[in-house]
Amino acid sequence: MVTHKAWKKNLLIKYLCPRDFSRGEMEEIMKKLVCLGLCLILSGCTSAPVAKNDAVRKVNVNVIEVSASTIDEIEEMAIKDVEDTKEKLESERDALSEEIKDFDAYTKNIDKVKAYYDDALKQTELLSIRLREYAYKYAELIMNEDVSYKVKYKDLSGIYEYIYEDAGKDMYGIYDKTVKNMYDIYYDGIIKDAYDTEDYDVWSDASSDAYDDWSNCLSDIYDVWSDMQSDIYEFQSDLRSEVYDHNDERAQKKMDKFKKSILRMKEDVND
Repeated sequence: MVTHKAWKKNLLIKYLCPRDFSRGEMEEIMKKLVCLGLCLILSGCTSAPVAKNDAVRKVNVNVIEVSASTIDEIEEMAIKDVEDTKEKLESERDALSEEIKDFDAYTKNIDKVKAYYDDALKQTELLSIRLREYAYKYAELIMNEDVSYKVKYKDLSGIYEYIYEDAGKDMYGIYDKTVKNMYDIYYDGIIKDAYDTEDYDVWSDASSDAYDDWSNCLSDIYDVWSDMQSDIYEFQSDLRSEVYDHNDERAQKKMDKFKKSILRMKEDVND
């Protein structure tokens, strides 16, 4: 009896020496090759759902991470979170500026400046997700209350007032002040001052790169903030509309949709 391993070896030998094939052997080999090809195709098809299931599982392991039992707590948490994030970024910015005092120090520490921009963007992205979580938890607490639709409709306006307006506009300061001030420190400060003392080509390249790094980071931070504000505004507006219409089913769908979008963002930002 010829084993499968021996058959493959004989097939390889005969493939390398095609003159040894008889007509019957050729037909048998072709049948087996076709079967082998079908097996490979089928195994490839079954792999896609596995990858999809893994992706779904990863999203599902995330949760809305806001531990609060009242909307007053959420209002305080949201404002404090924004203030703490801004303070951290400003402290790191100021520490870096203390280390980089002149053009020579700047050119030797460009990587640290770039790392600050990367971290500022990352921290802004994470904060934007947390503010969405505060908005969701705020809505969840209200929707679970045993009160009238009229009261729920009124209380949901707090998402706009405290999350969108107060916390959201405070977060704008990361764009408008915290990172924007990097322009004055480096591009319009240390680098500009070195115009008359440094080789022009070296200075020009450093100046151009410094502006691009700052501008790109600032633009990305604005986009993150703007998208967050749009999402929170749309969420509270749509949810209040459903509550106004006394439509619990559609209100829950708005809640579920917003939650799912938050979980996807958390998954993406962790990649």
